[in-house]
Amino acid sequence: MSNCEYVGTLEQLPDGTVRIRRPHIPPAPPRTKRPIQIPLSAERQFARGNAYVTTVIGDSMQPTILDNDVIVVSTIRRPRHRDIVAVKANGPHPIYGPIDGYIWRYYVHDGCTCLRKDNPHYREEQPATREEIIGVITRILPRSYRDEQENYLRIQQHRAFSQACNVTDPPDLGFYRGCDLRDLCTIFTIPDGELLDGRLPWGAFRASTITDHPHVGITTKDTLTVDPTIESHVGQLVAKRNDEGETILGVLQRDGLRSRYPGKFFIETAECRVDITREDGYPLYRTIAVIERIQRRGIVVPLPQPTMSATVRSERRRA
Repeated sequence: MSNCEYVGTLEQLPDGTVRIRRPHIPPAPPRTKRPIQIPLSAERQFARGNAYVTTVIGDSMQPTILDNDVIVVSTIRRPRHRDIVAVKANGPHPIYGPIDGYIWRYYVHDGCTCLRKDNPHYREEQPATREEIIGVITRILPRSYRDEQENYLRIQQHRAFSQACNVTDPPDLGFYRGCDLRDLCTIFTIPDGELLDGRLPWGAFRASTITDHPHVGITTKDTLTVDPTIESHVGQLVAKRNDEGETILGVLQRDGLRSRYPGKFFIETAECRVDITREDGYPLYRTIAVIERIQRRGIVVPLPQPTMSATVRSERRRA
């Protein structure tokens, strides 16, 4: 349920029409404000009045910007193709109240400009005008702590769904289970700043791997953006674990993917090929996380790509 969005309950009106009765979500409590350490290079911009800093709420720009990250916004730089920009807000947010603006990715194509989100779950697109853009994000300062209100909207949606279904919410609502955290800790080093009282809140987090993984070009010094999830598809960089407690990391691939009868899912490690499923599709490993971003000394590293497999199953001809 943590990856779903509850939008409401269907109800039939006396005239026979059906509508969605949306849940009532009360305004979010204010977040805890803590001092922000500003880089020296950014302080010069502030002194000239050319920039400001603000904290981000939400996951619409994941994996580039995570909830509770701090961004430096330049008010004099003109946006260029693929810049991240801050767009003027037309009033307070219905849940989070007064906000400075909204964060979008700026695109230019054939002389036209538009705004999109980095998170593929947010598919909206809107035209961009220079008057709406109030600044360009020039720096992202990774969060140093997690806030209890980060997943407020998702938690309230979950509670509304449970109430509609007469289901009792678990006591750890808003956090991954302890067994899920232990699974993640078998392959990732999760800093204390990504935990809240020793628990891992819902959503993506930043971490490093316990050991080097040269087959995918990852070292223990790289900063990874990790999304804990049970869902994955071919081509993604995933962490998987089996019932014997073995955890592997690699690009998910499949034999004969483009054939009529594709075969097993597998991962190529530095030592060997590991089959993720049996020939009949029965899973031998389960997904515990997808790595969405690799950053090395401040530079984003392209994710490894799958190799094409030529192994195919023989096709049966119909009589």
